[in-house]
Amino acid sequence: MATTSKSQKLVIGLAIFAGTFVVASICLRAFGLIRVFSVPTGSMTPAVSPGDHVFMEGFTFLARPPRRGDILVFRTDGISKVPPGQIYNKRLVGLPGERIRFSDHKLLVDDQPVLLTNAQGQIPYLPVPMPVGQSTSEEAVTIPPGFYFVVGDNSINSYDSRGWGCLPAKNIMGQIVFCYWPPKRMGWVK
Repeated sequence: MATTSKSQKLVIGLAIFAGTFVVASICLRAFGLIRVFSVPTGSMTPAVSPGDHVFMEGFTFLARPPRRGDILVFRTDGISKVPPGQIYNKRLVGLPGERIRFSDHKLLVDDQPVLLTNAQGQIPYLPVPMPVGQSTSEEAVTIPPGFYFVVGDNSINSYDSRGWGCLPAKNIMGQIVFCYWPPKRMGWVK
């Protein structure tokens, strides 16, 4: 009777692991729970920069609702003033029921300052010039149930909830968690 050597067992184990990983990845992708993206704009710089290739996961939000500071990936369908069929990414700054406003480069939630950070430290919220007849980005907004308020880290160069309103929860696909390309930016996204 032939016996299996340690090296053969290792090869078989690695093959089973690799096969399981591939099948699991295909299933998660088919259900939209993992995706990869190339980021086209600088609205989230420095957390996510143009040309970054990132990994999005959606299974966290099956267990808990999105939290302030998460970098959300979402569809633009049904959001006025934004072309439908697009996929955007922005940082979550306001939760349902909260009253938020921006003043003196700071985020205020229910009139209390809230500090959000990325890899370079505290995120400043610079005023954005709004079209004539539109409210300023310093006016308070109360977020309705089932909606979130999202803003780009590069706030002066980001078209976000300050310009097009609150994000419907149903549009959220997941959150960006990891940058895998280019190599110099590889790592967890903060």
